[in-house]
Amino acid sequence: RITPGLDRRGFLRGSVGGVAAAAVASALPAGCARDYPQAGEDGVTLHALTAKEYAVARAAAEALLVGVPVAPRDVAGAIDAELAIAGEPMRSDMKTVLGLIEHLTFLGGHGRRFTALSPAARLANLRGWSRSRFNLRRAAYQALHGFVLYFAWIRDETRAISGFAGPWPERLSIPAAPVDFGEIA
Repeated sequence: RITPGLDRRGFLRGSVGGVAAAAVASALPAGCARDYPQAGEDGVTLHALTAKEYAVARAAAEALLVGVPVAPRDVAGAIDAELAIAGEPMRSDMKTVLGLIEHLTFLGGHGRRFTALSPAARLANLRGWSRSRFNLRRAAYQALHGFVLYFAWIRDETRAISGFAGPWPERLSIPAAPVDFGEIA
């Protein structure tokens, strides 16, 4: 056994599915900048994501953050900045997720790309991914959902909703005091 609850057949099925998804994602069209103007409209300089990937992250934030006082462009920009810092393999994995979410909307019965759907249709599409019987689709949803929610809820604008008073350095003032370590030999 490889891991508890995962037999050889399950491992092979998951591996083949993962390889197939990576192959599909690499074969997807890159898209022209004119098809994905969101980064330019938002005035964002991208460091890790392409304009297309930024647009997908922003569209996911628009769908998932209804009623949350955070601009989707801020969330998508934070995802880009974090992926630039984190590097590989996180960056390439998230880029694969964003490509799959953008182009595999037909799995949820939609005939257009994810970014071309209305926010309600995007949310319905993402819910389909979250409930899929395929581990890969559920994992892709969880990755995107986790990134979007994390980068939304760490922002100051959400403190009134969450009740988070802020990190302790903002709440407490601890005066610095010199410390005498004695003679150092």
